[in-house]
Amino acid sequence: MYSLVCLVHLSDVAAETTVRAELQELGAAVAPVMEGAFNGGDLAARLTFASEADWRASKDAVDAVLVGPAVARADTALSRDVAGGAANPGMAGGVWRGLLLAANKPQAGERMDQFESELLLMPRYIPAIRNWRLGRVIAATGEANWTHVWEQEYEDLGGLLGPYMLHPYHWAQIDRWFDPECPDWIVDTRLCHSFAQFGRSLLG
Repeated sequence: MYSLVCLVHLSDVAAETTVRAELQELGAAVAPVMEGAFNGGDLAARLTFASEADWRASKDAVDAVLVGPAVARADTALSRDVAGGAANPGMAGGVWRGLLLAANKPQAGERMDQFESELLLMPRYIPAIRNWRLGRVIAATGEANWTHVWEQEYEDLGGLLGPYMLHPYHWAQIDRWFDPECPDWIVDTRLCHSFAQFGRSLLG
């Protein structure tokens, strides 16, 4: 399965309704980005494709929306599933969180398997993560050459900002990959941390 995450920064906020409708016509789930995101855009959009060929068939139409006059820029990442899971596949409501990251430091290659496996262990230790997906990026636009998309879903915003962000597994095990002062650092400090409410589960 392939997924395209688009974090859209609007140049014309008045055109939000139009941009949202245009993306929805192309099959995207679209929602306003919630306050508190970091480099997360104004709108979050997500499309899924059965194959890379299906994405290529839709690419021009999606690109046309993202380069329109109402869009200042968009960070996008087309990724192929590494792994995922669903503790609550039928979750109604909830909060989706998407992290676009670039694990591109020179030592990243030899440590990539460990990095990915440790990310995927997070739901085991942090039950607030209800559904999750890790994807390797094969095409990207925006502020960095994104390498991964790490998505989770929570029952509410508190699950993300509390049990997830503050959990010992997060700050003692995962944060070292993101910390330039740590020898294990492999992730560029430029990130897109976005969260939104789509009204339904996108990962379940």
